[in-house]
Amino acid sequence: MSDADLETESTPRVLGLEEVGEHPGAVGGKATGLARLRAMGLRVPDAVVLLNGRADEVPAELSTWMEKQGDTRFAVRSSALDEDGTEASFAGQYESVLNVSGREEMAAAITHCLASAQSERATAYRDERTDTNEPAPVMPLVVQRMVDARAAGVCFTADPVTNRRARLVLDSVAGLGEALVSGQASPDHDELARRNGRWEPTQLAGGAPVLANGEREQIAREAIDAETRASEPLDLEWAIDQNGTLFWLQARPITTLGLDPQTLDSVSRIPGDVFTRCNVGEMMPGAVSPLTYSNCARAIDVGFQDNMIDIGVRKERSAENVYVLMSHGHLFINLSGGARFSSAVTGGHPDQQSLAVCGRVIPEVVAAPVPSIWVRIPRIVKQVTAVLRAQPKLRRMEVLRGLGDIAVGESGLESWRHIDARMESLYEAYQLHLTVSSGAGALTPILLRILSKGEEPTDAHHAAVSRLLTGAKGVESADIAEGATRILEALVSLGDANQGFCELAVPDAVAWLNRDDSGEAGVLFRAYMSRHGHRSVRELDVRQPEWAHEPTPVVRSLQAQLRGRLKGGPQEPQAPARDNVSSRDAGANEPFRWLSRFAHAAVRNREACKSHLVACTVHFKRAYRALGAQLEREGRLPDADAVYFLTHEELGTLAGAPPGDALTEEAVARRQALAYQETLHFPEVCVGLPEPELLVFDTDENDELIVGKPVSQGKVEGIVRVVLALEDAEALEPGEILVSPITDVGWTPYFAVIAGLVTDVGSAVSHGAVVAREYGLPAVLNTRIGTRALRTGDRVLLDGDRGVVEVLERAVS
Repeated sequence: MSDADLETESTPRVLGLEEVGEHPGAVGGKATGLARLRAMGLRVPDAVVLLNGRADEVPAELSTWMEKQGDTRFAVRSSALDEDGTEASFAGQYESVLNVSGREEMAAAITHCLASAQSERATAYRDERTDTNEPAPVMPLVVQRMVDARAAGVCFTADPVTNRRARLVLDSVAGLGEALVSGQASPDHDELARRNGRWEPTQLAGGAPVLANGEREQIAREAIDAETRASEPLDLEWAIDQNGTLFWLQARPITTLGLDPQTLDSVSRIPGDVFTRCNVGEMMPGAVSPLTYSNCARAIDVGFQDNMIDIGVRKERSAENVYVLMSHGHLFINLSGGARFSSAVTGGHPDQQSLAVCGRVIPEVVAAPVPSIWVRIPRIVKQVTAVLRAQPKLRRMEVLRGLGDIAVGESGLESWRHIDARMESLYEAYQLHLTVSSGAGALTPILLRILSKGEEPTDAHHAAVSRLLTGAKGVESADIAEGATRILEALVSLGDANQGFCELAVPDAVAWLNRDDSGEAGVLFRAYMSRHGHRSVRELDVRQPEWAHEPTPVVRSLQAQLRGRLKGGPQEPQAPARDNVSSRDAGANEPFRWLSRFAHAAVRNREACKSHLVACTVHFKRAYRALGAQLEREGRLPDADAVYFLTHEELGTLAGAPPGDALTEEAVARRQALAYQETLHFPEVCVGLPEPELLVFDTDENDELIVGKPVSQGKVEGIVRVVLALEDAEALEPGEILVSPITDVGWTPYFAVIAGLVTDVGSAVSHGAVVAREYGLPAVLNTRIGTRALRTGDRVLLDGDRGVVEVLERAVS
């Protein structure tokens, strides 16, 4: 009999699960799901499907089947044709009846379940979640042997909250699972990271775990097998009987599952590789857009690969990233890959790289085999020559910067082709920057090793290196703060008129500064923007507008500083008193003190090269902004900002496709996923592809000492201002101690206001450290918990010599 015949037939009929596969359109989602599980070889309690059931009636076929089951109880569940679908689950909308025994109870259960199809609750859900205005569909019923459950629960093979396909979620309660699915009981909660097979710590609802050893592993293994066979993520219900036997009670697709936030995750080809957020996390804190990943991160990786090719370690580029990878939208450096490169060239130990990137030894990074000295000698010569010849590379960077803006075509596709044609110049710029900046990066671990005599460097050693790096003149990023100070002094000289500047809206303030009647302040502002207008916070992120395009951060900084002056704040940045280095320290430092001029030159070169790299990136920022506007006008994107949520290659595909391409919806979904990705935190170092960590906040306020890395010496006592985002920095008052997750060049204008700096991440050679030293600001970076352990209003002693922040007085809550 066909599905159509079954649907039109009015006589009650009973089908075994083995017959369901022949009539998938007539038995409903629940029955189909059980039949699929049985066909997969999973253990399912005996069940039948009742079609065309009638109120207060138990068909003879059903009675016969019940008798064969012996002395047991049954569950009667709805299996409506619109139930357990991919778009609407109807979960809990229809009724189920448990522990049914005998014909009389069975007749009542059938009547109750059938009536639920017409209930007010189900009708309202159907009207809201479906497009049909038709009456309730036919209600097949599943009659299933009850499991005498010791434990029961629900298993999602993908996380229905975060949409992560690589995360399995398991909720468990003692006894029947009805209390769980109805929301009447709180379960034990387990999550499995499927990529590495690691379980998160169980979140217990009571004193002891519901599941015994090995039971959650069995549930996960069989659920994943079912998902594989079904070719889609599943929402499954299960029960374990008093003998410890696992039964599967239900399987349905997970409804309304959004875009997987790991869609663009990289793949690590070598198990056990070690990854870190250090360094790249300073440059690009938080999650990045797909376009930034395919532009900036790909360019870093290609630059690294091209250096390997030039030195003779690699033959050709890989189409996949090998050094900068992405997980959950966050970028990571492959320390193991870097260590293999170092071993292949210099034979250097991984500890050298760890100190340069992370500021500490990472023991998880395993040393790679070292080639013979005869293989390494020509490689060493090439690498050393490349690092020492920084000036020709800086001149080449000037040439690449001088290529200017990328042409905008007559169509989106033509514009994309212009961008694509320029991409190799960006790869070259990153290769040059990696080489030039490696000079500064290499000196820090060398100096630390000399000072520590080969042992693990202490905070005192880090402080000594930071003192050595202090005093470099002509550093590009330092001039960002100094230039802002010159504008501020010109604004102060306006006298009574400066109050009006503070009260202007940002667009009006910019317009005034660009007019001749703004006097010296305007002249200095225009010169400042000419020199530094390509900079910004997260300045290598193509979605982040440069100051020349969006000067709001600069203007708000000037207004905040000017308000501070009007309140009687300091007239100029004051360098804190410094402890003199003892003669013994000086003597100990003498063997490497002559390296200071090389260190200073390396820092200057790195900062100058970074400025050129940012300017090259701005060419792409402007081009992608224009491309986004074109694709919006052409009907290929809903708005210009959506351009950042496709990769460079996907944009080429979209630009050549008819409007309405699937990539349009993909871009919108990725933008929604970014909001979730931004909430994630990761360990500083991860073995294997990184997984987010569950943050455990320390609420013990007796822990009054925060330890980090001393990067700029001096001590200062002051009031804390925790600033999580640059747009909130205008609240800074003169003399406060800035505590932030990270500072990059975009924060520099505020360095003229603050008295000290504390960050969650950072190192002695990061941009924040360089500028802090030039301003004489005590700074402790890489505290990891600064923004969580400190609160705005706390009075602290910041010790930039020892790398500690001591809480003297807590702010009143």
